[in-house]
Amino acid sequence: MKHLLYTIPKNILLFVLHMLMGRRYGQKKMHEPVAIQNVLFDKRYYYIACKTVDTEGIFLALEKKNGSTAWFIPGSTFLEVLYRGYLYLIFVDENERHFLIKVECNEGNKLWFHQIDSDLYYYHFKEDCIILHYASGKKEMLQYDGKVLLR
Repeated sequence: MKHLLYTIPKNILLFVLHMLMGRRYGQKKMHEPVAIQNVLFDKRYYYIACKTVDTEGIFLALEKKNGSTAWFIPGSTFLEVLYRGYLYLIFVDENERHFLIKVECNEGNKLWFHQIDSDLYYYHFKEDCIILHYASGKKEMLQYDGKVLLR
């Protein structure tokens, strides 16, 4: 089943369309104009990073079957990754502090977080760790065991 995600800025709506029949499955009313920054998906959800201004936005999980909102996390995210059944998001809070957070996909629960420097530009996964790369040349390794961050 193919879907199209798009916004209509005048109406401030996010739509999910079924492309084969042209049928609209769902919509989410947004309070401010929205830019879709990134879309990830798995068998059950579309994960959509929406931005309103630099440090404001929302991260949505929309049901593929009907377009309804399963859960959301308020705030601005970037460098979103879906890896081994978990979401990893760089989240910027209202004080412009940056965090890497690990999120459980079914209900959007935050499993752990780690404050990072604002110049992070890349991160990748090894078997039991995440390696963070910063523009300053700094590298940081975060070890984890399943849902627990060991640091």
